[in-house]
This record gives sequence, C-alpha cells and structure tokens, in this order.
Amino acid sequence: MIKSRVLDILKSFSRDDLKQFSEYICSPFFNKRKVIIKLFETYRKYYPDFNDKNLTKEKIFKKIFPDKKYNDEVFRNLNSILLKIAEDFLSFINYSNDALTVKHHLLTEINLRNILNLFEKNFEESKILLEQTAEKDDQYFFHEHNLFVQKNLYCSFINKFSKDDTFHAEKSLVIFFLMKIMEMQNYILYDCRVLGLDNTLFLKDNFIDELLKLVPKNITELPQVRFHYNALKLEQTNKEEYYLNLRSLIKEFGSFIEKEKQYNKYIAMIDYIKRTRPRDDIKTTAEMFELRKDIIEKGLFTDNFMTNMFFLNLVKSGLRLNEFEWVNDFIENYHHLIIDKYRESTTELAYSYFHFEKKEFDESLSHSARVKYEDNFYNLEVRNITARIYFETERYDMLSDFVNSYRMYLAKNRSLSKSDIDNHSLFLKHFGKLLRIKELKKYYKLDVLLGQVNKKDFINRLWMLDKVKELEEIEFRN
Repeated sequence: MIKSRVLDILKSFSRDDLKQFSEYICSPFFNKRKVIIKLFETYRKYYPDFNDKNLTKEKIFKKIFPDKKYNDEVFRNLNSILLKIAEDFLSFINYSNDALTVKHHLLTEINLRNILNLFEKNFEESKILLEQTAEKDDQYFFHEHNLFVQKNLYCSFINKFSKDDTFHAEKSLVIFFLMKIMEMQNYILYDCRVLGLDNTLFLKDNFIDELLKLVPKNITELPQVRFHYNALKLEQTNKEEYYLNLRSLIKEFGSFIEKEKQYNKYIAMIDYIKRTRPRDDIKTTAEMFELRKDIIEKGLFTDNFMTNMFFLNLVKSGLRLNEFEWVNDFIENYHHLIIDKYRESTTELAYSYFHFEKKEFDESLSHSARVKYEDNFYNLEVRNITARIYFETERYDMLSDFVNSYRMYLAKNRSLSKSDIDNHSLFLKHFGKLLRIKELKKYYKLDVLLGQVNKKDFINRLWMLDKVKELEEIEFRN
C-alpha cells in the first residue's frame, strides 16, 4: 500500500470536503493539469480508508498511464503536485470559513487598489459581522483592531482623519494583547507544573500586574480581561479568591469565550479542587460534579468528543450525590460521544456503577460482565466491582477464588503502574479483613480495621468505610 502525505490529507476529508476538493482541483484557476485530476480521481476510489491491497504505486501509475512503464520519479512528482494543491485547498478552507478574515483582506485590497467607493459599504458589513460574533474573546478584538486600522487608512485617503477611529484601533489592540499574553503565560505555567519543568516566564511574573496599573479601568474591568486575569493568577498563586472569581465569571460571561478555552478553564478549576480539597469530602464531590455538569450542559466538549475518563468520573460523582435520574439520562444521551474503541465498555461500566449504587447488584454484575478488557483500567474496575457485588450479595463461596485471582492479576501483570498495584493491593488487604470479620462475626476487630482504612487512600475507600459502619451497627444491635 502507498504511504503518502497526500493520502493523509484525503483521509481527513468528509464526503462534503471530498466533493468540494473535486470542484477545486477541476478549476483551471487552481490546477491546469488533467493528469493531476486523473490521479486524484483514481485515489478517490479508495476513500475513506485507503488501505486496499491494490493501492500500490505501480497499479495507480498503470491506471493513469496504461501504456507506460512505471517510473518512480514521475509518480513522486505527480504526488508532490497533488499534495501542494491539497495543502492549498486546506488553507483556502480555513481562510474562507472565517468571514471576518475574508472581509479584512477585502478591505485591505480595496485600500491598496484605491477603490474607495467600495470601502464604506464593506466596512459596515464587517462591523455587523463582528457584532454578530457570539464569542467576544481575543480574536474579536484582533478583528476589531484590523477593521479600524483599515478605516484609518481609508480616512487618510479621503482627508478625513478620525481620532475616534485611531483610539478604537489602539484600544482593541491593547485588549487583544492583554488577553493573549495572559492566556500564553497561563498555558506555559500549567504545562510546566504538569510536566515538572522550569516555569520561568519570558516576561516577569508580575508583568501583567504592573501593566494593568497603566491601563484604563474601562479595559481592566472588561469581563473577558478579568476572566483571563483570574485564570492566570489562579495558576500562579493557587489562591482560593482567584478560583471563586473565575468560577463566577465563567458562569456569567463564559459565552464570551471560545468553547475550547472555556473547557480548559473548567478542567483547570477541577484540577485546583483536586489539589486543594479533601478528596472524600461530599462538598468536594458536589463542587466537581457541578463543574463537570456545566461542561455537559454548555456543550463544551471538543468536536463532539468526550474522553472515557471524564465520562466515568462524572457518572461516579453524580451517583455519590444520588443524582440517579440525571446520571441515567447522561449515560443514555452522551455515551455516543466516547471514542469507538472505549464506547461500549465505558457505557457498560457506567451502567454497572449506576445499578451498584442503586443496590441492584445482579443488574450491575450483568453490565460489568459485558465490559471488554481493552486495558488494565477496565480489567481492574471490573474485578473491583465484582468483588464488592459478591460481598454485598454474600456469595462467599465465590469470593475466595475470585479474590485470589484478583491478587494474581496484580502480581503477574507487569504492565500495571505502581500506583495501580498499590491502590488495589491496599483495597484487597482491607477487603480480606472485612470479609473475615463479617464471616466470623468478630466485630470487636472493626476499630482496628477502621483505623487502618483511614490511614491511606485507596480505591473505593468510602465503600469500605460504609461497610465497616454497617457491621458496627449490627454489633450495636446485638
């Protein structure tokens, strides 16, 4: 099979893209060589996978030149030409998808060509397009700056200088710069923290604070500027005040910010909570659930895609808060957004969690049995929930062998991380003690077990604490 950069581009095309590219490549303005059209049409037959055994250089060459012997240099040259046209097409698509960019270039060309009678009409149309933009983030002010720069140039041609237009261009540029530099510093600091890198900035840490002292209040008090400022300060200082400010701003003015940036800030706030709140506290769970719920209800997930871990974490936190109806609707309505590889297993595992928390243990076991062991995470989760189901339903005859199998998996699987091994080993250690106390009714050992369970975090520690309390209540009644 052929491995080619041009095929990588064609693979990325939707059917509409492919149709549009066909029209593009057939236009004499973009391509005058019929052999290139023939090459594209030949490749097109192998869309969308391009993995057919007949997709070889020699066979493609034969279809284009039936009477010629294969020539590798000619074939590579044709592919290079097609690649260049495909790359130009990608640029064209990106350019034409932004109406304001198109208008900016039109206004620039009008000024360059001195076609002044066209300027005002197109400038007003550009302003309308700009005001119709829902997201008034850095790119909004960048476009606004560009528009008024061209307006200034136009006014100089007609000898009608406008100080207001000059100020408007300057103000928009300052706002754009402030938001962009804060976003960049935030991005750098976050990556440095996560990757454990040196977090020295190109501009000093206090650069933004010093700069804002020099900027008029009508700029510094813009919600968008405050949004980026508090996000940056939260990353710089880890202080609660900036988290609270950011959360308030994103709820009220989040629609001003691009969806991807909103999503990233929600993830940053969730990350902050994880670092600063007691993990098992119900308030922590509720706080993270509300943030994740906002992401869902605002539709902030990128390109109709949701990670399996985000999906499962939201299910778990919702179930802990007894939000059963919301969680059930969420699984049903959003599981299709999970990547194909993990969709089925993630959905089944989510339903297993759901029925387990509702104490519908047989239903939970049925769903967990349908989870495919794509990786260690799913394997361990199924083993863990199965052990707990057997405990809840008093299937002690099955538990002994199952727990031994669980332990053997941890001992022999060399691909497991140390944290996974420690996490599940600690669970099994305390689980074995809990099981013996329950079977032998040695409730006087519960205090010792409770102290051990509270010493260190491990998977499903809260469930274990609940079981200890249930046994304590049995002891008290007796």
